[in-house]
Amino acid sequence: MKKLMYLQRGLIAAAAISLAGCSVFGDDEITYKELQPFTPSANASVSWSASAGNGVGEFFSRLNPVVVDNLVVVADREGKLMAFDRETQKRVWQKDLQTDYAVKGEGWFAGHESLRISGGLSAYQGRIALGTENGDVFVLNANDGSLLWHAQVNAEVIADPAMDASFVVAAASNGELIGLDADSGEEQWRIVTDVPALSLRGTSAPAIASGGAIFGTANGKLTVVVLENGQQVWEARLAIPKGATELQRLVDVDAAPIVRGDLIYTIAYNGQLAAVEVRSGRIAWQREYSSYHNINMFGRTIYATDSDDRVYAIDANGGIEQWVNTDFEGRGLTAPVYYQGHIVVGDRFGFLHFIDAKSGEISARLELESDVYVAPVVADDALYVQTRDGRLRAVRIN
Repeated sequence: MKKLMYLQRGLIAAAAISLAGCSVFGDDEITYKELQPFTPSANASVSWSASAGNGVGEFFSRLNPVVVDNLVVVADREGKLMAFDRETQKRVWQKDLQTDYAVKGEGWFAGHESLRISGGLSAYQGRIALGTENGDVFVLNANDGSLLWHAQVNAEVIADPAMDASFVVAAASNGELIGLDADSGEEQWRIVTDVPALSLRGTSAPAIASGGAIFGTANGKLTVVVLENGQQVWEARLAIPKGATELQRLVDVDAAPIVRGDLIYTIAYNGQLAAVEVRSGRIAWQREYSSYHNINMFGRTIYATDSDDRVYAIDANGGIEQWVNTDFEGRGLTAPVYYQGHIVVGDRFGFLHFIDAKSGEISARLELESDVYVAPVVADDALYVQTRDGRLRAVRIN
């Protein structure tokens, strides 16, 4: 999958670069590994499938399903949200935000433009939050899809907002972090972080823990601010720009931080996988890996997909590598998720790959016929997968 470079002055770079399968500084040919025969140790199948709108097309939108109790909720880029019963697959409600909140077309185009939903979905205590490239943040009731509030933050939101009982925190592509009142959407604070002239097209989704909002920045840092007032507590550097060109010096921290006990785990592009102390920002350990994907943790093991589409299992106690799978290099993998003893990744060719979590060997494979551009969501005994064409699938393994 290609990841667009982003010029912070508001321009999209003239060319997309591939960060998987070949060097970004080599020739234009994108190479990838062909899938090889294997002996499956498990069987994966689609339990049910439903249309979830028009998908995201070829745009960069990390839209993912979200599970709230017995519902799985999805959105498309244009502005439609749908909720499906997880057992019966019946649609419970549908909401069209595009009609009410997208700009209306002019001339021969009489309809509304796309709302450009790109950040979300995230959920907390029966509420759903999402953000748009147009600068909107919406919070809805997960049970019926009714709108609780809408805020215009005047900044592009392309990462999942974070929520707790008091705040909704949105990270914008211009380096701003915005704290909104969870009940009204009223802005409480806004901070600005430095953004290089050239950075990856992506933003770290913030996390809320221990009274702070934790997020990665485009200049290679992990930062914590006080949730009540937005005052910065500390920052830790995870990557230092190196190289002669702007491309070589990219050091974005686009992964969502994971908080476990008194440590925060995250990873940087052209930087480090690191464990950072919550209170002080001191780096407990760091290992050289490069990724713009979210990491995943199960027990004391970190699972990561790097920028060359290699999948790793790493001991969270000290960063010691347990295994690496190189079978999918160049295939445009998603972030990994842990599911019933397997690590699951999707690829741009429409496959789900299941990897044995203990050995790193391939255990199952499932073809979905459309680009799996975002990591599946795990809930109980099912995986919920949203593909680029707008299909939602419930997948199970036996």
